[in-house]
Formats: sequence, structure tokens, C-alpha cells
Amino acid sequence: MKRFRYFRFTLAAAGMALLALGGCTSRATKSGSAAEQDSVLQQTAFATDSIAFCEQKDSTLKCSVVVDYPSGDDSLSVGVRRYVAGELLHMYLPAMQEENGEAPVYKGSMADGKALVDFYGNMNNVYLKAQYAELKELGIAGLSYDLNIRKTYETDRYLTYETSCYVFLGGAHGSAVCRPVNIVKATGKVLAATVDTLKQKALQPILRRGVKEYISKAENRKIKDSDLQNMLFVEHGIIPLPTTVPVLTPEGLRFVYQQYEIGPYALGMVEFTVPYTDVKSCLTHEAAELALE
Repeated sequence: MKRFRYFRFTLAAAGMALLALGGCTSRATKSGSAAEQDSVLQQTAFATDSIAFCEQKDSTLKCSVVVDYPSGDDSLSVGVRRYVAGELLHMYLPAMQEENGEAPVYKGSMADGKALVDFYGNMNNVYLKAQYAELKELGIAGLSYDLNIRKTYETDRYLTYETSCYVFLGGAHGSAVCRPVNIVKATGKVLAATVDTLKQKALQPILRRGVKEYISKAENRKIKDSDLQNMLFVEHGIIPLPTTVPVLTPEGLRFVYQQYEIGPYALGMVEFTVPYTDVKSCLTHEAAELALE
């Protein structure tokens, strides 16, 4: 069996794997009154088509890809298509091998969303079949690949998209990814930064509180500051900013840490949302303009 660059398999509690997935369920959150929200969306709604690829062979193999793909031809649609294509490539199983670089990639028109999704869906499915042929003699029950790239929210200034993926390729458990982004409507580009990284020290009380609240809820017990040192993979007690750029939401700034980023697999994907009143002094200028004005 080939080794993989992005998906690691280690022993951990299966229950927390489900918790990790639960933390990145696609959502469409609304703020303000229903009338206000409907009024905004009537003026700003970004049109997409839901495109799906799904192949399932009883309980042994499942490959599913679902994408909200832009149906327009304006510059924002072009930018979102570029983002979606990049995510499909980033989560492309054949390209995750050690021998990266040999896997074929989609070269068709980006205007044809179905062809794009079908290409990567079929290639991932072929890969699963080849892996299962090697592993079935070891008693592996089945392999799966479940990828969703969905639009979860929008305002008149930005869209929120979220990539959520769960892959099981054998071993003790599968691996999950939850990667939300904001896409600026005026430029069609992903918002590259929302937090001033030079203010990581100032953010420590906020990050520690968010992590404690997440763990307390997950474990149904109160977590103290002193508990974190033994629970997290952090140096000198400093919680880093997540590699996934925190995203703007109606409720505040949402932080998502990937598996293993600050703790063991059993910790799940730590996530929490901080009100803008607590973090506005740490926002980048562009993020503040999008979220607060």
C-alpha cells in the first residue's frame, strides 16, 4: 500500500472522529430578521448549481463529491470556479501519493462544472478501487471518499465557502478536513488574511478561552487553564493561530484547527467563534471593512 502525504492513520477514539466531522457540517447561517436577510439576498444572491458525483458499491466502496458551482459568467463566478477547481485538486487522492506529479489533472473548460466534478470524482473512484484490490485480503471492510465544497453564507460583500472531506483508506480510522474561506465579491479572490499575525500574543486569552469552551462541551466537563498544557501539542503554552485562515461569519470570527494541529486525533477539529467586539482590534484592515462596516 502506498503512503500518503496528507492523511495519517493513528490509534484514537472513534467517537471523537465523529465529533470532528460534526464540527464542520455545512451550514447556512442568517443574521438579522428574516425580512432583512431576504432583502439582502434578493439583491446579492450568488447563483450556483449543486453538482454531484456518487459511485457506491455495496459497503465496500463509496466515492462522493458535491460542489456548489457558479452558474454565472461574471468575474466573481470565474474567481469562485478557480477556487473550487483548486480545492478539487488539493483533495485529489492520486496527487496525494509520495510520487506526486504523475496524476492526470482536469484540462477542460472551467465553465463546464459537471465535467470538472465528474473528472475528479471518477479519478478518485478509480483510485479507491485500486487501493481496495490491494487491501481486501487484509480484511478491510471498505474504503470511502466524501468531499463537499459548498456555499454556506453570503452578504453583499463576501461569500463563505467550505470544503469538508472525510476519507477512509484503511487503518484505525479515517481522516477529516474542514476548511472554510471567505471570497470577496469585489475581487473574486479568497480573503488571504483576517487576523494580524503580529497580534498572536494579544490573542492568547481569546484562543485559550475558545479552546477550553470547545473541549468542555465535547467532554461535558469544565476544562481549566492548567489542563490545556497536558492536552495540547503546543510549545511554551502558546496556542498558534490556525493554518486555516479564520473566517468572517454573522456571529463573529470563526477559528478552525485541523486534526493534529494543536492536539491528538481524539481531540477532533477544535473550532469556536469569537464575537467581533472581542477581536476587532486584531482584524486586518480588509477583514474589518468586510465585517464591520
